[in-house]
Amino acid sequence: MPPLDTLFPLILIGGMVVFMVMSGRKRKAQAAEMATKVQPGAKVMLTSGIYGDVTSVTEDRITVVTAGSTKLEVAKGAVVRVVENAPVKKAAAKPAAAKKPAVKK
Repeated sequence: MPPLDTLFPLILIGGMVVFMVMSGRKRKAQAAEMATKVQPGAKVMLTSGIYGDVTSVTEDRITVVTAGSTKLEVAKGAVVRVVENAPVKKAAAKPAAAKKPAVKK
């Protein structure tokens, strides 16, 4: 039986390889799942942080409508995620007047 000094590095390298392969498979599965969700009518967020609605999908590009009628044609890889509820722009509200704490004597 070989000494533990020579087996340990081999076991460590083998474990790292297994974790890298598992991570790659997980990423591929997530990308495939998202590709099925990117269909016309879906709300998406792009890598630039732009939110919009998908109007058409081609082999490698999608058309996204943002801010009224602005149309953007982007690569499918630019989609970070499909969002269920796109953020709603809130009107700037005036902050409530903060009450001063009572002074203790």
